[in-house]
Amino acid sequence: MKQFAILAVFVTLYWAGAANHLAAQEMQDEEEVEPAVATITVTNLMKGQILTPAVFITHSAEAPPLFVPGRSASTELASLAEQGVTSGLTNKFNAESEVLDVTTLNSFVRPTKTATVNVKFDADHRLISSASMIEMTNDGFVSLLSAEVPCSGTNTYLLVGWDAGSESNTELCSQIPAPCPTPTRFGSCSAGSAEGAVHVHSGIHGCGGFPPEIYDWRNPAARITIQASADLSPDGSLEAACPDTAAEDPDTDAGDGG
Repeated sequence: MKQFAILAVFVTLYWAGAANHLAAQEMQDEEEVEPAVATITVTNLMKGQILTPAVFITHSAEAPPLFVPGRSASTELASLAEQGVTSGLTNKFNAESEVLDVTTLNSFVRPTKTATVNVKFDADHRLISSASMIEMTNDGFVSLLSAEVPCSGTNTYLLVGWDAGSESNTELCSQIPAPCPTPTRFGSCSAGSAEGAVHVHSGIHGCGGFPPEIYDWRNPAARITIQASADLSPDGSLEAACPDTAAEDPDTDAGDGG
């Protein structure tokens, strides 16, 4: 009887150890799956405006939004919209627990031109938000808000121009971080205060330093396409990030991304 009890204890310990080892191995396997890679293409649709280097944020649905239309812009977003500065947004969202990746497109996108950037994503972080300054403005920017990375095909978004509402739209060369047109134009569009909330940009009116026939635009201001990259993604990462691949439509025109 005593030998049977010892054997029972041994078997119990053996199977408990085996189960723990299997669970640990499964956890390790899950941890070893690297994020997948998506390729983002940015096209500037404006004839005279330049887009400054854009910040791209890969996040979950629980992450704080880049901005909310009709509400005040964050200090970090205002800095990008007024000066093209990306460090504030990069630092802010790198510190967020629901953010997987923050990537900067390290180039300006000139009128009618295109640029690409690669970002990381996984099953829990398949949403992309971005922001880029419209350079010849006081505080104008284009933005993508919580657009999903498709598991197959390409999602396309048309972006409007937004006004951060953080600076008065004077159109003064001294208040816009871009070369002033030659010959220099004088005058100011406004001596009033900033609007105080993010809203759709009203464009260039020409009462400051920038002639509207060159620098004004009509929305959409930019186009963004997103596509998961099988070539750039580590082995097994796309399958882990896209368990619902078979349910995806082969191509989607997602319309206005805000």
